[in-house]
Amino acid sequence: MSKIVGISAIGIFAGFVAPAMGQTPPISGAMLGNTCAGCHGTFGAAESTKIPPLAGAVEAHFMATTMAYRDGSRVGTIMNRVARAYSDDEIAAMAAFFAALPSDISE
Repeated sequence: MSKIVGISAIGIFAGFVAPAMGQTPPISGAMLGNTCAGCHGTFGAAESTKIPPLAGAVEAHFMATTMAYRDGSRVGTIMNRVARAYSDDEIAAMAAFFAALPSDISE
């Protein structure tokens, strides 16, 4: 009986320790998208004529534009530097997050 309890305790302990030992949590588009709020507004709802809103963006367009900034084929004031920090998976996660938001969201 104590052997079973010991094995169960090890299994539970491993369940708590494993994520801390290198397993990466799933990429959150919402978490990554929050970094865009400084320029594009909360939830991408910018009300500026110079900085486009991201809320309700077409997913494929967001991805293509961000990747173009990242590879330098599209020039921006700061976006080229910002986009370099994101992987394809992270850009896809942000694209899905912003595409799912209503475009008429207000800050």
